[in-house]
Amino acid sequence: MDQVRVRFAPSPTGDLHLGNVRTALYNWLFAKHYHGVFILRVEDTDKVRSTEQAFESLLEIMKWLSLDWNEGPGVGGTYAPYRQSERTAIYEEYLNKLKVSGSVYSCYCTEEELELERKRQLGRGHMPKYSGKCLKLTDDERKQFDAEGKPSVLRFKVPSGEIVVQDEVRGEVIFPDDQLGDFVLTRSDKSPTYNFTVVIDDALMKVTHVIRGEDHLSNTPKQILIYKALGFIPPKFAHLSIIKGSDGQKLSKRHGETSCESYRAKGYLPEAFLNYLALLGWAPKSGEILSLEQMASEFDLTHVGKSGAIFDPVKLHWMGTQYVTKMSLDDLTRAVLPYLEEAQLLTREKARERFDWLKQVVDTVRTNLGCFSDIVKETFYFFSDELSFQPIQTEEMTAQKTLLTAYEKAFSEFSGEFNGPNFLAIVKEVGKQAGVKGKALYHPLRLAMTGREDGPEMVKVAPLLGKEKVLERIRVWTVEVVGS
Repeated sequence: MDQVRVRFAPSPTGDLHLGNVRTALYNWLFAKHYHGVFILRVEDTDKVRSTEQAFESLLEIMKWLSLDWNEGPGVGGTYAPYRQSERTAIYEEYLNKLKVSGSVYSCYCTEEELELERKRQLGRGHMPKYSGKCLKLTDDERKQFDAEGKPSVLRFKVPSGEIVVQDEVRGEVIFPDDQLGDFVLTRSDKSPTYNFTVVIDDALMKVTHVIRGEDHLSNTPKQILIYKALGFIPPKFAHLSIIKGSDGQKLSKRHGETSCESYRAKGYLPEAFLNYLALLGWAPKSGEILSLEQMASEFDLTHVGKSGAIFDPVKLHWMGTQYVTKMSLDDLTRAVLPYLEEAQLLTREKARERFDWLKQVVDTVRTNLGCFSDIVKETFYFFSDELSFQPIQTEEMTAQKTLLTAYEKAFSEFSGEFNGPNFLAIVKEVGKQAGVKGKALYHPLRLAMTGREDGPEMVKVAPLLGKEKVLERIRVWTVEVVGS
């Protein structure tokens, strides 16, 4: 095999979608596996939607994920520039070659005419495609339209015959010639379209494998025709299945967060995030928890599936916990601190003063942290007394006034060290005297102390809250809420 050269070519029109990032990851893994070249190319010819902010953002995300590129923006390379907006002269050169060879022609049809034609074809039960109307224009008619300044686009003249795509994931895919009409290569403002620029860039940058989403499969026969018309050898194609939501439909915002930036903001470790995305369509042999290096050593296209994978936020969260729990306690505590600050639960100054205590708090919940922002909901009750209760919980606490009063009395009278073993001994003694045990004994106390139905063992929570705080929260129910 010649040196592998692959590319990730996003459009800077918004945040990177999960599907985009998985595509970038698979290309990166493929290049690393075969000791090839990973190219980052930015397809920013959409002048209306492309922004510099989105461009900078995608570079930041790629760096955050450690998906380093061998050629591209900020790195350079033999085939620079790597932003399509800077390659206009190159595209014009190859458009002229197609004009000279007679492979393209000007089309003056308006959007209204094309839409009417489309509706008529659908009404007859035919697949919509361009009829070739403007191909029949005479030279004089074209000159007249041009003299009038009538807007036009360039269309590629599609030859007869089916197009066969040998896909590395899907096998042989056949496109009958009756499915392809003469397609557009330039817009009315003369800027080139995606199908044209991608061919020129991939050919000139010597891309050997195009690994991309299956939504581009229908573009492939058009691109193969352009390759052949210009005398280029097409690369190998591999079209990845789409990522689906829980309802089996293409993942979209109705399923929840879909942008990579949102998961970065939540504090997911990039290693965990990539590990999970890698499994959405690829089945490694050596298990689920894999580093980038391990994935690269094992990755190939033969184990990439054809059917769409379901994005499961619960599984992603579980994957996150596998990585968070491996962090040192000091590093984890520092990592979650900004989220506590943002929630106004703890200042950095206070954190420095009570760092050892804060580490213990983090340690009690670390197995529940899939991402750093989880720290807020998991430890809220350590920092704030504004606990909230559901009506059913309030009813339960009201009904347990006698038990809570017994707890208040027992903790008030205790004068020893308020540690886990002593706390547990007090609880058991209260239960013995009240004739209560199990959930009935512990649940009302947990609710009073934390406002939560579940959480870390109370023998760990109570000493961190401290005796006075535990008493204060019990009294809220025995005095303030239920009444004395």
